[in-house]
Amino acid sequence: MFGKVKFTIGLLAVVVAFTTSGCSRMPDDGIRFAEVTESQPIAIEDFSDLRFTDKDGNQVVLAEVMTRDYLVLVITRGWYGGVCFYCASQTSRWARRFDELEPYNAQLVVIFPTETEEDAPKLGELTKRIKGGEIPNQDVPYPILLDINLSSVDQLGIRAELAKPSTYIIDREGRVRFAYVGESIADRPTVDSVLRQLGQLNQ
Repeated sequence: MFGKVKFTIGLLAVVVAFTTSGCSRMPDDGIRFAEVTESQPIAIEDFSDLRFTDKDGNQVVLAEVMTRDYLVLVITRGWYGGVCFYCASQTSRWARRFDELEPYNAQLVVIFPTETEEDAPKLGELTKRIKGGEIPNQDVPYPILLDINLSSVDQLGIRAELAKPSTYIIDREGRVRFAYVGESIADRPTVDSVLRQLGQLNQ
């Protein structure tokens, strides 16, 4: 259980780290994610039938949004009464480096798990955090979909309160070519780790 005190202290540390680091193409928000070199075992092998919900309430089958050779699927922790700064940092990094997927003919989709339909409007807060968080971005260049009632989270076997932060690379046939499921809220692969995996798949 992540208490409000820990969240407040952690968020303050992130803000201080960002303030003192200066500005660059990729400002340092003080968070360090994992350098991942190997894929993990997965609960299901075919992701093409996973279903999510867009911001307008329409159901989306994952296979229907796949237009490139590979799709990077990032599943955040989700809405727990707020958006954690690890989720905001991870998604902001991807927003800033989104163009780096192009050489690998890859796209990105971010999933935001919610327990009820009433939480769906909270998607706006995640978008706001991506645009104006510790690593600010003017745009969110990738779609954000909802996993209402955690149905896909349960299908993937990654529930933990809401969801364990997870990243997958999926090919056009829906097959998983890389999987990483975090053991903690901060355990997520770096953008560079995922790009290296895409590079290996393109060899």
